Amino acid sequence: MGKLIKKREGITLIALIVTIVILLILAGVSIAMLTGDNGILSQAQNAKNKTEEAERNEKLDLLKQEDLINETLNRVEVEQVTDEKPGELEKEDENTLVINSIEDLVFFAYDVTKGNNYSGKTVKLGTSLDFNSTKSYVDPLRTDYVKYGYNGELKTLLTTGEGFKTIGTIYDSDVSMNHFYGVFDGNYNTICNLYQDVEESDKVIITGLFGTNNGTIKNLQIKNVNLNASTNNMYVLIGAITGRNAGKIENCSSSGVMSIKANGNTGIYAGGISGQGSATTENNVNKSFSNIKINVETNNNDALTIGGIGNAGGKLISNCYFNGKIIVTGSKDNEKYIGGICSGATEIRNCYNLGKIEVRTEENSIGKTTYIGGISYGTNNINNCFNIGEIECYNPHSCVGGIGANEQSGNIVNCYNVENLTLEGENKIYGSLVGVGKNLTIENSKWLIGTAPSSVGNNLGDVTDNSESVDDLEKIISVLEVINGERAFKEDTNNINNGYPILSWE
Repeated sequence: MGKLIKKREGITLIALIVTIVILLILAGVSIAMLTGDNGILSQAQNAKNKTEEAERNEKLDLLKQEDLINETLNRVEVEQVTDEKPGELEKEDENTLVINSIEDLVFFAYDVTKGNNYSGKTVKLGTSLDFNSTKSYVDPLRTDYVKYGYNGELKTLLTTGEGFKTIGTIYDSDVSMNHFYGVFDGNYNTICNLYQDVEESDKVIITGLFGTNNGTIKNLQIKNVNLNASTNNMYVLIGAITGRNAGKIENCSSSGVMSIKANGNTGIYAGGISGQGSATTENNVNKSFSNIKINVETNNNDALTIGGIGNAGGKLISNCYFNGKIIVTGSKDNEKYIGGICSGATEIRNCYNLGKIEVRTEENSIGKTTYIGGISYGTNNINNCFNIGEIECYNPHSCVGGIGANEQSGNIVNCYNVENLTLEGENKIYGSLVGVGKNLTIENSKWLIGTAPSSVGNNLGDVTDNSESVDDLEKIISVLEVINGERAFKEDTNNINNGYPILSWE
């Protein structure tokens, strides 16, 4: 009996071992089926990858179809970028770096913002770039740019939400030296469809393609921008090329729309090229133009300062023109300083304005004045300039001049105004050349009779006015003789400016 029990125990043990072995084999087979090269999990992962790749390819196909539609409508063909190392600037030589894709531009903006000021370096735009076109990206759907501030698909984030993060410091902060100090050469290329939407902040908003420029920006076109800024109780400095310019800008242009909403105790500095200028450089803006529309809804108590090209603080603006619109609306009373070229600079030379300026603000009891100049709000010296842009001001207190609004000192030489000034309000002062003048000399300048009652609206003293009136538009050809003291202008032989003179570089 004992032997039988032992025999049964042995058989049971063998059966157990066999069962375990079989289970291990089955488990191995199951694991292999799950995790092997042809396993269920691998096949599931492969299926997932293929689905994601198909969805990605479908997205890319849709984006490419959008590109084709946009190129057809805009009659512009964008070239596919070729960039072997997107997000890394190509070295042309030791001191010259090249941007070849949107990814490179994003990296460049981040790099300046983080403290690389590129002093002594030249950064060139190797090709035209369009934020709305997949052809300007190596990978428009990439999601690995979180460190640059883009948490999601790159193209989507650059064209919606806050949009492109400006080159250099966006807000005025303790890290105030994170600005560009090198040379940015657009290389006669274009950046299209730049989009930014900066909402209210507890810091000063400084925005545009560049935040602050302390170097040189040249040979660059910015087309079809869409810039938006809204703030409560903080300042806004906004320009298509740069929010603040303490360097030089030459041979640049901008077009598109700029929209600003201001509330509370805040001031606005806006310009088609530069939001705010600086008198620290010899030539702030030269050979540039803007066709941008600047819309401002002003419900703020502090000053509003707008220039079609540059803005307050600039030392010299020369050989420029403005062909856009400046539209100001609002309900609060504040000082408004607006110039077709600049709201205020040390000198404006060889410039003209054919853009429209319109201000419509509600009646108030405070009595603050709106100043509008076809060329400038107030500039020490205005030479060789003319205005053919419409000016309309519907404000209780206004001071308007076809050339300068409030010229308290200096000279106006070789200037011309032929456009009517339209004002409505209880207290209005306007002159075809100057609104208010004091300690001012006007030499060799002409104005069209009917544009205003006189050349100077209000003479506060010591104004020497040697201007002449013209009573017939047929005589307007003489404008070239008046303004061309430095031979900066030429005849409009191709009728691109309705027969009025154009700058020699156009």
